[in-house]
Amino acid sequence: MKKVVVSFLGKDGPGVVHAVSSLLTGLECNINEVSQTILHSEFAAIVIAEMPDGTTVDSLQEALVKGLAERQVDLSVTARLYDGRSWTAEDPQSFVVSVDGPDQHGLVAAISGILGEHNVNIANLKAIVPADQPDGHALIVFEVIVPGSVELAALRDALNTKAEELSLRVSLQHRDIFEAVHRVQPV
Repeated sequence: MKKVVVSFLGKDGPGVVHAVSSLLTGLECNINEVSQTILHSEFAAIVIAEMPDGTTVDSLQEALVKGLAERQVDLSVTARLYDGRSWTAEDPQSFVVSVDGPDQHGLVAAISGILGEHNVNIANLKAIVPADQPDGHALIVFEVIVPGSVELAALRDALNTKAEELSLRVSLQHRDIFEAVHRVQPV
């Protein structure tokens, strides 16, 4: 069986995950992995699945689009073959970069640019600008993979320089430390 990556994006609502998963199951695809989230009222999912022999990526995508339309589920679908290749690093370490301060144009681009320049891969990203805060405060959390060859002091310096330039606070913590500090203890 060949593996396929299928992304779904569109309006969220009850039954969306069922529509996606049951369509894939009905097309005899075996779901291997899923990442799904909701942002405001928008649904997004990435699925890695095995598709049966004889099925093409194009025919799978067409069947998914048709099946979602029949179920009146408003999602766009993109499918491509999964080649299994991924970014790799020697001696990778997981870190969390937290950025907070006044919301301004280009924050994600500024910080992600520094990370990219230092060969740091972003594994997960959450940016929050609460609508109920009149001062426009932003919180951005990057979960990153840092290769062992990266000089952490230079990465911290670059992040701090950019943070100072943009009037932000930034922290770079090893993921284990971040989780230990932010773990909620039962009362």
